[in-house]
Order: sequence, then C-alpha cells, then structure tokens
Amino acid sequence: MSREICNCLFITSGHNVQKWKGNKMESMRDTKRIMEREIKKGSTPLQFERIELDATCYQEIASKEKLTEVLKYLHRVGEYKALAGKTIINNVYTFMRGKTPDFTRARSVFDREKIYHQMLRQEKKLQPTYQGDCYVETARCYFSLPEEEWNTHKMTYQKNEAFGFIMSNKYILGLYKYCREARRDFAVCSAKVPDKGNEVVNRLMDMEDVEVLAHCLLLDDVVLRDGEIEAKLYTIFIG
Repeated sequence: MSREICNCLFITSGHNVQKWKGNKMESMRDTKRIMEREIKKGSTPLQFERIELDATCYQEIASKEKLTEVLKYLHRVGEYKALAGKTIINNVYTFMRGKTPDFTRARSVFDREKIYHQMLRQEKKLQPTYQGDCYVETARCYFSLPEEEWNTHKMTYQKNEAFGFIMSNKYILGLYKYCREARRDFAVCSAKVPDKGNEVVNRLMDMEDVEVLAHCLLLDDVVLRDGEIEAKLYTIFIG
C-alpha cells in the first residue's frame, strides 16, 4: 500500500506548558539536545525538514463571525467538536499568559475551549476592523523519518494499514518549536526579496506590522506525501 494513502498516528504521553522565551540560538540548541535525549528514551526520530508558504496559503477573514468559525475549527470546539478524535491531544496551541505567549498541547475539550475563549478576549484587545486587516495563514510543515524506520512503525488502525509514531510530550513540543522558528526565518528571508507581487501577501509573509492572534500546529490531521509527513501550521494575523 502506498504511504500517501495510509493513516499516520502520533501516540504520545505527558503534558506540560512551555514558555515562549530565550535567545533563538540557545533555545533551539537546547531543544535539539532535549529531542535527542527523548529519542534515546524511545521517541520516534521524526525530523523537521522545511516549511512551505505561497500566495495560496492566505484567506481573508472578513467578519467577527467568520473569525469565530475559524477559531472553533482550529480548536475543535462548538460545531467542530466532532472532529476531535484520539489524536487531538497532539495539537499544539499558543495562548497568552498575561503579555507572554506560551504554548501547550490541549488534553481535553475543556483545555481547548479555554484557549479558544482566550483568543476571543485577545480579539477584543486587538480590535480588528475586518476590512482587510485579518487573515488566516496555512503553512505546510514537512517531517521526515529514516527509511529503515518505516517498517518498524507499521500498524493496523480501523482495519487499514497505518503508521504509528510514539513520541513524548517534549518531543512533540520540540517539533512545534522547529516549525515556529522556521516561520520566523521564512519572514526574515522573504523580507530580503524585493517585488514579490501581491502587497498584502508580501506583508503577511514578512510578518510586517501585524499582530499574531492565534498560532497552532495541528497534528491530528496529517498526510503522507512523497515519503514525508505534512502537517499544517495555522496563524491568524491582525493588522
């Protein structure tokens, strides 16, 4: 069976909140060391490869009602609660702790609803007009696995062939940090390229004069494409 049509499951344990802090170089060096230790403890050695963004990754949010719908979808609450399967606990969400953004996995619908309502309160503080100043970005993040590892992680899920990846909480959050830093690096590199076309898309890609309302990596909805695992990193910009 082709990998491109197989299920991909993240089997994880543990839970904690991580601070969004530290010098980038030192922070990512520490993250790499932590992830290497987690691999020795049994975490699947899934590695971040790259992030992809283009003009098709942006959708304008033209009303508060639409923003509410998008937030409900991302947090799997309200009318989208039915989307929350067993792998929902692997999704990583950023939330505000005072003026500091932290990030965490949400273990329950209570956790997700709490973060969702925090986003609604944050929207009131940022006061978007919904006249071209609110967008959702869907970036594609790719992860790889050594060729010899694939057979090790084969399993059957709901009578279909699948791949199951055992990862600790620290490893999952480490993958998220790699995605987050890759998005920042993309903005730095993008800002150096003149005349890229659409002015709005340019500003969003460069993260120029915008505030981040919400940021999340959804690992409950991944696909296998050309031997790599693709996950979506969502960001809602206001400004």
